Amino acid sequence: KESVSGLISVPGMDVPMYYYAQNDALWENLIYERNGVKKVRPFRDSGCSPSALAIAIHKLVDEEDLPVIGQYAAKPYSLCECSINKSSCARHSGRYLITSQRDYVRFLPLILADFACGNNTFGVYSRSAGQGTSSAYIHKVCEAYGLDCTFTNDYNQALTAVGNANQAVIALSGAGGCFTNNGHYIFLACADQENLFVLDPLCRTEYKTNFASKLTILQPGLVSIRHDDIRFAQFSTFVILTNYNNKQ
Repeated sequence: KESVSGLISVPGMDVPMYYYAQNDALWENLIYERNGVKKVRPFRDSGCSPSALAIAIHKLVDEEDLPVIGQYAAKPYSLCECSINKSSCARHSGRYLITSQRDYVRFLPLILADFACGNNTFGVYSRSAGQGTSSAYIHKVCEAYGLDCTFTNDYNQALTAVGNANQAVIALSGAGGCFTNNGHYIFLACADQENLFVLDPLCRTEYKTNFASKLTILQPGLVSIRHDDIRFAQFSTFVILTNYNNKQ
């Protein structure tokens, strides 16, 4: 199937960034649930957190080091045609084992999602039976990759970090904002004096949200919003990841 994930050029950035879409045709229909949950929610509807985190990790970690997360898997990471988490496989399908660097680059959002479902040696379960994915697993993913992780509600602090090569910023946009009617994680890619440029894991050609007119779609998955309109994003939390041994 055709994939929309891959390198994307962001205004103001010298090199393209790697973008992951939760609704990529390669995996949008895969079940994203932890063990014991009877729901069968697809990744396209609730995979924004691991997808945004994957964008951040790829920015800060060399591709040859992405497989490090595999050392912290309770069971080897794998995929099948119906589910991310082996325990949620509805068809008892044969599973594709994640082994190569190429696999970790290509399927990083799904690996982090499996981690969030509990497939980790830290004993962390962030994928809930309720709505969304809690942030607890983010700390442990950062620990595995040797990254610092800071949570803040200060937009100016987050904006300062957006401009640093050794930092990456994820934002939680609240219900009723221009990005979402419920709650949604996005990645803050770059900023200039007037605009914030965002990589949205939910790859869309249009937004059916409150204040959607405040967003400019540069291409599906890449949007901008003016700093003067940032209140319409309803940002509640920013997650700042820092690599003190930055690859650049």
